Amino acid sequence: MFVAFTVVIRVTRDRRAVVALFAYVIAVHFGLVFLKRDGWPFATHGVFLESGDESRPLSSPRFDAIDANGREYELDARTWLPLSERTVATWCLMSFRRLTAEERDAAVAYLLRKAQTSRAIFSIAPDWYGVDTHQAPAARATALRILLVTRVPAEKLENGRESSQILAQSSR
Repeated sequence: MFVAFTVVIRVTRDRRAVVALFAYVIAVHFGLVFLKRDGWPFATHGVFLESGDESRPLSSPRFDAIDANGREYELDARTWLPLSERTVATWCLMSFRRLTAEERDAAVAYLLRKAQTSRAIFSIAPDWYGVDTHQAPAARATALRILLVTRVPAEKLENGRESSQILAQSSR
């Protein structure tokens, strides 16, 4: 409808079409407010993909490295550069479960190699712009665990509660 209105405005140059387009946009936005939905069809940023309900569960992957002593720590988001952590997490959520067992093992092995090689680079870099600060571990990662962490924002803020399940883990 939006495109049709703009074509009519461009072709006819009729002010009534402009008023109709304005009324259409206002009506659509009122409808979206009533339905509590987002109406940004041209935006791909994730903030527009979900509602802001604090009682709705939210799941996201977390990448943990395990050192030779069995200590587990969350990997720095910069581990996956030049990709962002969000890109790797989105790929993991969308594609990982569709992979065969061999493909999963190969993917986790690749991510572990990436984590092992990038750790040294960022352990000395200052974290000026990062929101989360992760201390670089003293020992080298020997295994990788991908967890699906589920939390309800209201409960997380109240008592810190969240749950997780293992999506994949590399063999040591």
